[in-house]
Amino acid sequence: MDFIARLTEFADRPLIQADDASVHRYASVLELAAAFERAGCARQLVFCLAGNTPGALLGYLALLRCGAVPLMLNSSLPAPQLNALIAAYRPAFHWLERQRAAELAGTREAAAHADHVLLGSATPADYAIHPDLALLVATSGSTGSPMFVRQSRRNLAANAAAIAEYLAIGPDERPITTLPLSYTYGLSIIHSHVLHGCPIALTGKSFFDRGFWDFFREVAPTSFGGVPYHYEMLRKLRFWRMTLPGLRTLTQAGGRMAPEIALEMAVEARQRGLRYYTMYGQAEATARMSYLEPEMSIEKAGSIGRAIPGGSFSMEDEAGNELSDAEASGQLVYRGDNVSLGYATGYADLARGDDNQGCLRTGDLARRDSDGYYYITGRLKRFLKLFGHRINLQDVEDMLRTRGHDAACGGEDDHLVIYLNEADGADAGDLKRQLAETLRAPPSAIAVVGVTALPRNDAGKLRYAELAGLAGKTLA
Repeated sequence: MDFIARLTEFADRPLIQADDASVHRYASVLELAAAFERAGCARQLVFCLAGNTPGALLGYLALLRCGAVPLMLNSSLPAPQLNALIAAYRPAFHWLERQRAAELAGTREAAAHADHVLLGSATPADYAIHPDLALLVATSGSTGSPMFVRQSRRNLAANAAAIAEYLAIGPDERPITTLPLSYTYGLSIIHSHVLHGCPIALTGKSFFDRGFWDFFREVAPTSFGGVPYHYEMLRKLRFWRMTLPGLRTLTQAGGRMAPEIALEMAVEARQRGLRYYTMYGQAEATARMSYLEPEMSIEKAGSIGRAIPGGSFSMEDEAGNELSDAEASGQLVYRGDNVSLGYATGYADLARGDDNQGCLRTGDLARRDSDGYYYITGRLKRFLKLFGHRINLQDVEDMLRTRGHDAACGGEDDHLVIYLNEADGADAGDLKRQLAETLRAPPSAIAVVGVTALPRNDAGKLRYAELAGLAGKTLA
């Protein structure tokens, strides 16, 4: 069940119903893939700067179809971060909106479609790419980190098939895009529906844009997916009072939702005959590793459910020993065909094979109840999620350090706290605005706190466990 191979089966079907009233068929992907192949994209690394537009989606699928290796980036990635990634990965081609083409000096136009253009690099790619490598997706949010997850075609096919199976996706489904194409959760929605030749209602508008809901009513999608922040927005928008014919399914992933909100959503959905799925995933597992079926969404509110078809969970203690008790707490370990090949931080890593061998130690702490349902309780590593995007706190600190700030980062999902020495806090307001722009998060999700001194041990290393207990002053 390889969605890339099945594209030819659906050539005459509509693939995209866009909010600009345009309609694009699956055949357009096949035509564009042929153009990319003529341009020499096969088995070449291509930076795909993807917004939620027809050109971006058609180009992404066409790159997969012709055997290129897309590296997914947000279409609004600032030029300095893009240039740093170009230096690290040396892509052979770029697929992006024509209006950004002038930023890439020394490139040549190799193909085009509507408002998008394929630009070839002036320097040939002289590095090896492993034959199993199909896609690279970011794992650390929008900090400009060069770390990407290497995914194989087998990974993509396995995860798409598993998701389509447990969501019972058929050709009559029509999802609406609420997440970026450059985000692994957003891609998984595309993959699992393209597998069955579904049309995609494509928009870049947000829930707070009236045009989103006008488009929603016009195309009558059957499902949408969101991160916890989306569902908090829906509560404010009085979503449950809306009349949305055709809607059947709601999915949530991208971070831990507060159990009380998960329960509220489950109750409201059941009262209206909607299926509500809580899910859990990481880019390191291509997308999703677990789901909580709607039938258990109230009884097990707050749980990530159980492993997806074809996958399995286990638990390990701090020494790496498997915990076999019916009820256990420890690090969550996942096994399945969707476990990625590993990481890359530059072009030299593209020749690497399968580092993970189907086993992913998630870095998340979890507990398993007596019924075999899992609950995330914390993290081993210093990550948090800002509205669905996983942010590596070390990356943020490194970025701040390059700007002359001695800072430590903490907080929790959807709330990043920057701790600064008070003497360094004169421009806290500007710092907060810059971070919000860089991380593509609302300013309300970031706090800058001034402290007398950052806690360090004798070796000068920060003692992160002490940050939350510091007596500080909110500077911005």
